[in-house]
Order: sequence, then C-alpha cells, then structure tokens
Amino acid sequence: MTKEKTLNTESLSPAPLPRKPRLAFMGEFSAGKSTLSKLFLGNAPLPVQVTATRLPPIWISYGAEAAIAVDRDGTEREIDIEDLEAICVDETRMVRLYNRSETLEICDLIDMPGISDPSMSSDVWLSMIEHVDSVVWCTQATQAWRQSEAAAWELIRERTNGDNILLVTQVDKLRVDRDVDRVINRVRKETEGLFKAVYPISIIEALNAGDDFQKWQESGAAEFVDHLVELLLNAPEEGRSAPVASQETTKSSQVQDLPDSTASGAPQEMAGRSLAEASPSAQNASAEPVVYKSSSVIPKRVRVLTEMRGRTARPSPSVDANW
Repeated sequence: MTKEKTLNTESLSPAPLPRKPRLAFMGEFSAGKSTLSKLFLGNAPLPVQVTATRLPPIWISYGAEAAIAVDRDGTEREIDIEDLEAICVDETRMVRLYNRSETLEICDLIDMPGISDPSMSSDVWLSMIEHVDSVVWCTQATQAWRQSEAAAWELIRERTNGDNILLVTQVDKLRVDRDVDRVINRVRKETEGLFKAVYPISIIEALNAGDDFQKWQESGAAEFVDHLVELLLNAPEEGRSAPVASQETTKSSQVQDLPDSTASGAPQEMAGRSLAEASPSAQNASAEPVVYKSSSVIPKRVRVLTEMRGRTARPSPSVDANW
C-alpha cells in the first residue's frame, strides 16, 4: 500500500529578504533635524530656500538622484526637487528622495516634520511611524525635553525597535560647559529608560570640523556617530516589512555602477527613490541659511566605521504594494 505524504509548503516558501534599517529624525521645529540630515548625507538634499517651509515626511534612500511625491491616495508622481516648497502637505503623504550618499548604504533616513506645528496635523508624521525602525530625537539644549516632546515620544516609543538616541542639539548656545553638564544630567534623569543613550552635540561645529578629528570630537559628534553606526549595523532584521517603493522601477535597477548594489535596496531608474529631509519651523522662514564648510564629513566617517565592523549586505525585498 502506498503511503501518502503531505508536503509542507510553508517550509518551501522563501524567507522574506532583509532590508536596511530605517532611521527617522524627529523633534520640535528648529531642533536641528534638517542640519543633521545635511551632516549625515554629506550634501544638502534640499534647496536652501526650502528648509524653512512646511514639508511632509521626506524619505531618503540610496539611488540615482530623483524626487517622487506620494499622494495620500497612493499615487506617485515624479517632481523637480526645486519645486518641493510647492508641495501641498494636506494632499501629500510623503516625498521620496534618492541620493548616492554612503550613509544611505547602511540605512534609509526619514526626516519628519516638527511635532508641534499648529498648522499641521500630527497625523502627518504619526502615519509614517509604521515604516520607522529607530529614531534620533533632536531636542534643543536651551529648552531641552519639553512636555510636548515627552508626550509625543510616549505615543511612538513602543512602535520602534528600541534602538533610539536622544540628541541634545545646539549645545554651543549654552555659555559654559557647566551649563551643558547640567542640562544633560537633567535630560538623562527625565528620560531614563526611554533611549539607548543621550548625547550633546553642536551639529554646526561637527559640519565645520572637516578632517580635524579633535574638532569633530569636541563637537560631540564622534561618540554619537560611532554608537549610531553600531546600532544600524546590528539592527534586528526580524519583522521588517518591505520598503515603500515605486512598483515598476524596482524591477529594473541600474546596479552596475554601484559599489555594493545588494546593500542598496533603492530603484535606480526614473521614479520612487527614498531620501529624508525635515520640515523646519514656519516662523523661521526668513532666517539666514546655515553655512558650513565640509560637504562629506559623515559619509567619510561612516565608510571607515562600516569597514572596521564589516557591513552585512541587506538586499531589497520585492515591493509591498500595500504600505
């Protein structure tokens, strides 16, 4: 008599492919999110005049430069990056930018709007949290960790993987080191158990440090960046969903010119690339643009750190159209 066997098809199903972790920059307006994006990307992904306007979340990934607006109904349309300030926040869920910064070879960046804009619903950034793995929360040293920040963080903390860092920015505005120590000690006490670490930093000084490692350390960037890269390279891969991307273009990628195409995870043709930039304060729309000297501080150091630790390639999975 022939015995019948039931084939376990589940065991034959391919395991979902890993993807790069997604890191969000969050915080109040004017907390330094946009400047932090420039530090990490080694260039300015948005025109200077746009950095003081209201923008939806901006998702930045590795790939040939492009800008895609994703409307609330899921419609994607290619846009000129110079036209970003014309984007309607009420109609646009996110903007996806692509850039060939080396930082984006180990993660995607999602730069969120400020959490306390009275003219922007919190749904604008809350709806994106499901796509975020970890967060760098920026809080201004002169008014660090306000109640509004604590309340917003309480809403989203449990929805991250826990590898979150609190960055106390603009410490150069505090008069003496004693003031910095006082602020950091208070913030660490008030946020105990809420973040992996709390770091003070002057992002402007970090940008201007260039190849001067002593100035880089003095800015507060060295310890923060080293810890963040470590978290990103060791981020858990379980439970990560497929990246949001344009369905058509993920299939045909110009990977031949990439140093590590399997780590990219971004389409290389015409539409749907991810990049991230923050929406700064509306009331600072007339402020002078930040001037900084170095254009490749972080990517250069990320390359060194990843080579030291041995980056594991994370290929892009097939696109999940139901994001």
